Amino acid sequence: MVIDWLKEWGCTRTQGLGTILPWDEQFVIESLSDSTIYMAYYTIAHFLQGGDINGSSIGPLGIKPEDLTFGVWDYIFKKGAYPENCAISQDNLDKMRHEFEYWYPMDMRVSGKDLIRNHLTMSLYNHAGIWEDKSLWPRSMYCNGYMVLNNEKMSKSSGNFLTIRDCIEKFGCDATRITLADAGDGLDDANFDTDVANATILKLSTFEKWIEENIKKAIPDGKLDFAASKAEFDLWDNIFENAINQSIINATQNFDEIKYKQALKFGFYELQSIKEDYLIAKSQKANPFVLMRFLVAQLVMMNPIAPHFAQFVWNHYVYPVLKESQNFGEAHENLNDQPWPTPSAEHDKVSSDRLAYLKDIKGQIRMGLEKAKTGGKKPKKGGPAEAAPAIEKCTVLVAREYPEFQRKCLEILNTFQFDEENNIQGDYINTIKDAFDKKQGGLAMKFVAFQLNIAKEQGKEAALRLEASFDEVECIEQNKAFLFENMPSIKEISVILNSSEDAQNVGTPQLREAAAPSKPAIFFS
Repeated sequence: MVIDWLKEWGCTRTQGLGTILPWDEQFVIESLSDSTIYMAYYTIAHFLQGGDINGSSIGPLGIKPEDLTFGVWDYIFKKGAYPENCAISQDNLDKMRHEFEYWYPMDMRVSGKDLIRNHLTMSLYNHAGIWEDKSLWPRSMYCNGYMVLNNEKMSKSSGNFLTIRDCIEKFGCDATRITLADAGDGLDDANFDTDVANATILKLSTFEKWIEENIKKAIPDGKLDFAASKAEFDLWDNIFENAINQSIINATQNFDEIKYKQALKFGFYELQSIKEDYLIAKSQKANPFVLMRFLVAQLVMMNPIAPHFAQFVWNHYVYPVLKESQNFGEAHENLNDQPWPTPSAEHDKVSSDRLAYLKDIKGQIRMGLEKAKTGGKKPKKGGPAEAAPAIEKCTVLVAREYPEFQRKCLEILNTFQFDEENNIQGDYINTIKDAFDKKQGGLAMKFVAFQLNIAKEQGKEAALRLEASFDEVECIEQNKAFLFENMPSIKEISVILNSSEDAQNVGTPQLREAAAPSKPAIFFS
């Protein structure tokens, strides 16, 4: 569809700018057909124009426009022979040829989606027509959609309009850059959201203050031998270190693929969230090595998008400590010289599972407590508010195995392939139906649908594993302070297996059976 219509494209016209058609001078070559290798000219323009974009003055090599014959262009761009009677010295032509061959081909051509069907396609055709050597053809092209403002088309007449200068004056440079990165990737229209820009100003200000306070708290002397603190890692230090490693992997991949929204997600937003969980779990006492490891990775990954903020806090808070400390790693005053972060170890799946598990359970506990306070009922409109019942005890039922029919479902699903987006492939429905009678088959399909939804959101492994990758009882016991943060009313917390005798007095049999590996049942009383 992109190429087929070009046979209808008129390659000449009778008016306007363009190169005269050599065999019929009443026509000029249509501009898109004629001008889509101009990127080659960029490589030598500084020799010919010397900084004057309008060509009003002679460039540093003293070359005049009339000196640029077809033979000259062939020599520079196509390794042609030195032209006879050439007004330009071979030494100067060699300089321009070297410059062209140094910079060409284009590693990437960035343009808008509206130019895919004309300008960019013609650029490929023209490169192929001029250069038989395929190594000089464009290596890649990246296209983006249009920009909208607050989910509406930009329009001066409606007042829904911002220039880059307006953005910088209103939000500052780095908040503008972060909001642009967050606006979206690919061919979909990118949305510049002013609420995001305003929130980003606050995020950066808060983050700067956080950095200053936590470095002073963790490293009060301003210098440290990090070997000792690295040797004192506990569970949450390992969890956070593993999360930093995974963020580096994900952010780097998305930077490489020019997906800045995703790079921002993994390299900034997710790390910001995890470090808050880390400090809560550590009672606000960060391990100095982990803290600096986080800050170095965070600031280096922020630097391409928010360079002014990253360099400022690096120079004021982070680099001075690293410069005076021992056994941490390489540190440069200029953040641009700082090596890109690399994972300190292979991905620890168990640590990732623990983090996801604790965050999920914490959310369940909060929702469960609110529901217990209201008895699951919505407050009556206009009526007096009912006194919330006193909730002082929480019981967490942990299951180490699925019920037999659910286990059988997962074993069947594990025999099927999943695509890159975690969608199951093949006729799993009839396979499940054939494995159970009609009554149990209905329950099985409901369970399967639920697990396949988890697979799409969290991955195949999270949905289809038959047991947790760690001891859930131990994990909850060790992290009660994190899980029950800001819940002073809860005086007693019990964590028991749903297969134990103690579990028989908790809830109803149906609710007890709701507990599954990695999905405990939570009760309040």
